[in-house]
Amino acid sequence: MSNLPSNLQLRPLTADDAEAFSALRRLVTADNPVPMGLTLEEELSRPMQGFRDQLSYPAPNAAFGAFADDKLVGTAAVAWPSKMASSRHKTTLWGTFVAPSYRQKGIGRALVQKAIAHAQDNSVRRVNLLVYLPNEPAIGLYQSLGFVACAMEPEAICIAGTFHDGQSMSLLLSAT
Repeated sequence: MSNLPSNLQLRPLTADDAEAFSALRRLVTADNPVPMGLTLEEELSRPMQGFRDQLSYPAPNAAFGAFADDKLVGTAAVAWPSKMASSRHKTTLWGTFVAPSYRQKGIGRALVQKAIAHAQDNSVRRVNLLVYLPNEPAIGLYQSLGFVACAMEPEAICIAGTFHDGQSMSLLLSAT
């Protein structure tokens, strides 16, 4: 069941959203760096142009934002791993996060569903992702949408001297 805020709007992100995207990433990383996969210091060191470039990747790559009263409160994106035909059947879901004060309202689910629909519209067969652990809310969301665990990367990241594994998950959209 969704309790999406009535003032919520979902739309594609562009380079013009880079500052808001960076601010949201910093907020989420300050709350808990593990799901983001980097420390706040690392996040703060990222140049704004990198975010502009990332949000300008050519189609079919796409990033989506959830806006509440014109404030970016959540994101999810899909990126194709290669331009080669042999890899065009799959995409990677990345950048899925929601501002702490907007969690448990269905925003993450709505964004992931939007990204998956975009992938389907672009003839994707499989959507893959990586979750840094622990992150039970993300694992639960992805499993509820049909993602299954397919691999584990031991010690994928190290935050404050603690190693965290990375759980790879995959969603088969079409068996044809």
